Amino acid sequence: MLRAIDRRQREDEAPRLKSKVPNISELYLEIEEVIAGSSTVVSRYVRRIVVDTAPALVELPCGEAKCNDGGHDLTAAVMRALHAGATEFRGEHACNGRVGAGGGACDRVLTYVGHAKYGPR
Repeated sequence: MLRAIDRRQREDEAPRLKSKVPNISELYLEIEEVIAGSSTVVSRYVRRIVVDTAPALVELPCGEAKCNDGGHDLTAAVMRALHAGATEFRGEHACNGRVGAGGGACDRVLTYVGHAKYGPR
């Protein structure tokens, strides 16, 4: 719960996406989360971004319920692609959290394909 509150506060304090990429008209991410070393998809979803009000911050929580202090910060990669005018871009991000009482490394890996459209400024 605290992680969600902290993430919401960072989103509220972040500059707006439209102020950083004024000509963006549409953005969505196709997300898949897998266990490292496996081809089994744990979750798959599409995250549509409301570009008129969205923060210039792309942080996604880890899908592992027992993960502590993890998640996926895609902000730098997504913003780099948008500033380059990319209409499609992809990447992956390994969770940096810890799982369970022993604190072993989280094994979740998120892969994404971003789709963007641009219009006049």
